[in-house]
Amino acid sequence: MCEWTQREYSCGHFRFIAARWCMDYTTTHKRCPPEITHCEWVRDLCGDCKSKEQPPVAWEYMIKRQTKRAVASF
Repeated sequence: MCEWTQREYSCGHFRFIAARWCMDYTTTHKRCPPEITHCEWVRDLCGDCKSKEQPPVAWEYMIKRQTKRAVASF
């Protein structure tokens, strides 16, 4: 069985992170059912909440992005 860690963030969200993969996973790449062996509490926000909290980049308007028009192929 793979060993899993449950990480709980201060925003209330939690994630399951593989702490160690078992031999079956290394050969088949099929995940075992989660068996939590360790719990962590983190004072940070999760990745989803961090991106909502950060202000937009001041120089975002300077970046030239490609338009969605079709590009002619040669």
